[in-house]
Amino acid sequence: MTKRLLVKLSLVIAGTFGLYLALLLHPDPLFAHEVRVENLVLHAREPLPAAALEVARAVHGRVARSPFYDPADTYHVYLCDTPRLFALVSVQHPKAGGVAQVGLGGNVFLRPSQVERDRLIGPRGQEVPGERTLTYFMAHELTHTMVARRLGRLAYFRLAAWQQEGYADYVGKGNDFDFTSTLAAFRAGAPELDPARSGLYLRYHLLTAYSLEQLGLTPEALLGTPRPRAPLEAALATAPPAQEAR
Repeated sequence: MTKRLLVKLSLVIAGTFGLYLALLLHPDPLFAHEVRVENLVLHAREPLPAAALEVARAVHGRVARSPFYDPADTYHVYLCDTPRLFALVSVQHPKAGGVAQVGLGGNVFLRPSQVERDRLIGPRGQEVPGERTLTYFMAHELTHTMVARRLGRLAYFRLAAWQQEGYADYVGKGNDFDFTSTLAAFRAGAPELDPARSGLYLRYHLLTAYSLEQLGLTPEALLGTPRPRAPLEAALATAPPAQEAR
């Protein structure tokens, strides 16, 4: 390969990468339609149904309760209408329900969804069941953005995975979490409490709820420094009944 050809190839690669970064930072040209609730904006390539407004209100209600929420900030969620489009904007996490590009401005991208039913469509083409609604996925990913913007990217990436995902789940699910039954499942070694096996963050949510509601930590204190999870898990394994009730 000649030097001139190498230079051309390098320019093409650099240009392609630059266009890709521009897409992640400024995807609005691909998403012509939007619904806004205060400082939360939902974007889509096709007109959004009336139900989108109710979903946006529910999402805003959940994230606004977090001390990391900034009413002066603007939060953008982009609803991808095809798996291919979502794969394009989530190269590192193609099977995730959504991604928050915290290292590139904080835009949130979600998989295809059924907005009218408040449901996300999973990687296998089926609706994600249970308490993990479309509202949940939006609020979860937006929490990553809110925390990263408040702490700074470096401090955010230094946090343990259980802190990042546990707090995002805590905000994302709102009141849809049963501490007592989750604790029982944790003690029984239930597979759904193993994030590596289940892909769920129930274990991390449990640790977060315990830290905030039982130990009395504030969200700022919980995420103010990296924290090991082993001491919390040891405490939960032997917590007396008085500590179990939410």
